[in-house]
Amino acid sequence: MKSSIFILVLAVLLYNVSAKIDPRNLKCLVCRTTFKELNSVIKGVDKWKKVDVGNFRMDASGNLQQQKLPAHRSAVYISEVIDGICKKMDDYVRVYYKATGKLDIMLLIMPDGKMNPDFSKTKFVTDDDLNKSLEYYCERMFEENEDEITDLYKNRPEDDVMPDAEREICFNHANYCEDWMLPNEEDTTWTEEMEAEYVKVHGPDPYGFGGLPQPPPEAFNTEDVETTPDDGEDEQVLDTKDEL
Repeated sequence: MKSSIFILVLAVLLYNVSAKIDPRNLKCLVCRTTFKELNSVIKGVDKWKKVDVGNFRMDASGNLQQQKLPAHRSAVYISEVIDGICKKMDDYVRVYYKATGKLDIMLLIMPDGKMNPDFSKTKFVTDDDLNKSLEYYCERMFEENEDEITDLYKNRPEDDVMPDAEREICFNHANYCEDWMLPNEEDTTWTEEMEAEYVKVHGPDPYGFGGLPQPPPEAFNTEDVETTPDDGEDEQVLDTKDEL
């Protein structure tokens, strides 16, 4: 019995150890996700929506030196949208793909309220820098690259959501990302056969939340169970109760 308890305790300890995550890799994932969310918001903005930009000085005729721009090309608008995106970033969780161990971040719950179906392909993980949330990384990313981000969107045509902003900022300017960090088919492929092999080692874990490794059958060998001689004490207690 002692050996089985030891195996179970060891499994729990291993399960609770947080992983060392490359901060640059995590910044890359947050950066890419921010632009994915940003472009999604911009696509839903009415193109007729305009905002005033410029300063509050007057020209020689007494008119304010301002102009109207499409909302999605305004630095103020982009800043407000990204601020909202960063606040929602903690809806994402860190995961490793079971097939390759590559890091990614995913929505825990999809917009329709259902569990993300891709979780079955991944393993939920926490890093050892728990005081830095994904919201923190998002905010820092924008602070460090605010001028470059707003300039990119400000100079785009009205009907363009700046699809190459992710590449321009996350890869070229901030140098957070390298191509190997992007999930590919090898990472995301997870077959029933692969799941069956995974379950043999880790136990059932359909959503990647950490099915504990199952102890081998021999861990419960009855030969390991320590017993004590029956000295009749329990029987004596029962007899006493019966007399009462």
